[in-house]
Amino acid sequence: METKKKNIVIVKRVTAAVITVLIIAYAVYVLCRAGFTQVKTIGAVQTTVYDSIDVNAYIVRSEKYVEYKENGVISYTVSDGDKVSKNENIADIFESASLSGKKKELDELAKKLASLEQLEKNIGTFTQTPDEIDKTVNNLLCRSNININEGDLKLADENIDDILYAINERQLITEKAVSYQEKINEIKERMEEIKNSDKSVQKNNGISAPVSGYFSRHTDGYEQTFDVSKLKELMPGTLAEGNIKKKNVSKNVIGKIIDKVYWYILFEVSEQDTLRIKNAAYLKVNIPVVSNDNIPVELECINQPDKSGSSLVIVKGTYMNEQMPNIRNEDISLLLDDYTGIYVPKTAVHEKTLKYTSTDKEGNKKTEEKTTSGVYVRIGSEISFRQIKPIYAGEDYVISDIYVEDKDIADNTDILQIYDRMVTEGANLYDGKIIQRSS
Repeated sequence: METKKKNIVIVKRVTAAVITVLIIAYAVYVLCRAGFTQVKTIGAVQTTVYDSIDVNAYIVRSEKYVEYKENGVISYTVSDGDKVSKNENIADIFESASLSGKKKELDELAKKLASLEQLEKNIGTFTQTPDEIDKTVNNLLCRSNININEGDLKLADENIDDILYAINERQLITEKAVSYQEKINEIKERMEEIKNSDKSVQKNNGISAPVSGYFSRHTDGYEQTFDVSKLKELMPGTLAEGNIKKKNVSKNVIGKIIDKVYWYILFEVSEQDTLRIKNAAYLKVNIPVVSNDNIPVELECINQPDKSGSSLVIVKGTYMNEQMPNIRNEDISLLLDDYTGIYVPKTAVHEKTLKYTSTDKEGNKKTEEKTTSGVYVRIGSEISFRQIKPIYAGEDYVISDIYVEDKDIADNTDILQIYDRMVTEGANLYDGKIIQRSS
């Protein structure tokens, strides 16, 4: 019985000791954890931002209507944005839609026939290897994608034709096809079949371009609203709602031709934005419905009757693709300058007083203190201050210059570099502080 009591006492003492050790270990853990700071970080990356003005703009061109007063089905031979010469055929007129369809099929077959006959003629003279042709096809595919993104569908179609030619050439080189003569004969038979089905398929009236310029089949009734030779006379308020009147377009109009090299973009801006435009490094416009690329423009004029008021700004350009002839009233961005550097969220920016040492012409050193902007970066389990040199400030970010002279860097401090991990969230930050990684 006595032995049993002793065992119970021992168990109680051991249990108490274990509990004590656990309590001490937990306290140490809590104290150690309190010595670390959890932070959130993001990588420093290079980016380009634009100083721009967003405006609602009105596009003006010198546009001449193309008319045709007779009856018939119109089949256009040129696409929107195509450059045409005076008296060049821009459309064919057929007695019926059936004839128009047959003529289009005939033209497509003629194009395929010419391509295959050229390949047949070149058999035995090919110099490219299959690998070289594959590279050509890949390049053409990339170019076609670019053309489509830029809205140049005609050039994209031409690239696709070149791709088909290259693929057919590869078939001959690798002997997967010996000859295209059988296909050529099929095309010729189909062409004769179309011609014999209706002798009038090749007989049609044509519509000629009255002037040279860029063609578009679309009209909106605003073609004659402004005289491009008198744009400098326009003043603020011209583009106000209700001031621009749409006119009825005659049913005989089948398209229009932009007969001047330049088109014009008109928009109204405040006095402050007028000054920004006057001091711009360059001028470009971003019109998403036209192109993914920024389009260069020139300043035509700034009409500002009251120097302390708003102004009507007119810029001009020459870029043309399938969409450009048809836009009229668009939301655009006018680009004034660009800034390339490291993107820094404002939540990561801190101020710190640092020492700068400079040397004069006589070799004398001078030390002074300056308040400097910077960020804390994570290096392993510590953080360290890095200077930034803001060159542009957005609403919630700044762009820091990548290239900085040594004289701009404080003593014992580095400049923020690409791929550094910037601390965007964290309390009581300072150089050398031990942190606990959160992200």
